[in-house]
Amino acid sequence: MRRLGCAPGVAGQIVSITRTTMLESVQQPIALLMLVSAVLMTLLVPIFQFHRFSEYGRLARDSGFSCMLVLGLALAAGTAGKSVAEELVRGTAAAAIGKPVGRVTFVIAKWLGVLGVTVIFWAGVLSALLVAERASAHFINTNDFAGYATDPISLGLAFAGVALALAVAAARHGLLRRRFGVSAFAGVTVSQMVVVLLSGFYNRFGQLYPLHGEAACHGCAAGGEHSHAGQIFYNVELNLRVIPVALLILFALALFAALATALATRLNGGASLTVCAFVLLLGLAGDTLLAGAQFWSWRGILAGVLPDLQNFWLCDAVANGGRVPWSYVFKAGAYALTGCALFLAAGCWAFEERDLG
Repeated sequence: MRRLGCAPGVAGQIVSITRTTMLESVQQPIALLMLVSAVLMTLLVPIFQFHRFSEYGRLARDSGFSCMLVLGLALAAGTAGKSVAEELVRGTAAAAIGKPVGRVTFVIAKWLGVLGVTVIFWAGVLSALLVAERASAHFINTNDFAGYATDPISLGLAFAGVALALAVAAARHGLLRRRFGVSAFAGVTVSQMVVVLLSGFYNRFGQLYPLHGEAACHGCAAGGEHSHAGQIFYNVELNLRVIPVALLILFALALFAALATALATRLNGGASLTVCAFVLLLGLAGDTLLAGAQFWSWRGILAGVLPDLQNFWLCDAVANGGRVPWSYVFKAGAYALTGCALFLAAGCWAFEERDLG
């Protein structure tokens, strides 16, 4: 009975440490800088795009995926280094573990906190990616229009959303003494998600579906006619096929968050980021570097230990109308979950052997 009564205490400790880790991590200036940089770089692609690379919106889509992976990796590794390594140096980890909080509980909760920050970052960049791809030039041929059309309204709303989120965060900090980093980090992501939702009410030419109905839908490049005029109130003109690909990148970021958390129990933040970047390069080039390696050779062992990131980088799969099956996404999620468990187990073992005194 006593052991059963400890479960809520452990769950409460995990929730408390996870929440504290997320709040302290997004308060760091580097976290907001990573998010704003990724969102703005993604949104700027349609403005400076001079070639469509055989498909409308592909450059914006691939650029968004690249920002999501590279800057997400830097955010996950940097957050783990700040939340774990620095607490070990300052001695706050030793104070928390002596209350008592188990070392395994501490490591798992820290990973969940890092993962939470990464998910918020991922949601913001994914929303910006959807807007940027829609705002890219698409060729539209209808009875009323033939030529390339962009979506300056959605793009303008996305940029305005970033500025508004920062302004609101500054006002909350100045008037209510709220944390600027927390408000800004969450506000930027929410602003991009709101623009994605609002984009379903109008077409590329700014015509509102509730007012124009099917007439507005003729110029929306939706790919089909509507049978009942005046009945169209909301039309999702977004490439939702990118969501499975984005989920695969999120799985990869979860893997790196687990790896960075495990490394942070022994290394500082800079060393953890360096190792994660090295694993990223080997993981993306693994099929080439480790091809034909024998099972018990050093290359074969390396191939078995390192995660194959090619399983999570399927940007080309959605080119020219392609799709990633959801069955593959579920299998990749199981693979990522297994890798996270292995990394966290290694991190817990290394943390158990570390002297916190």
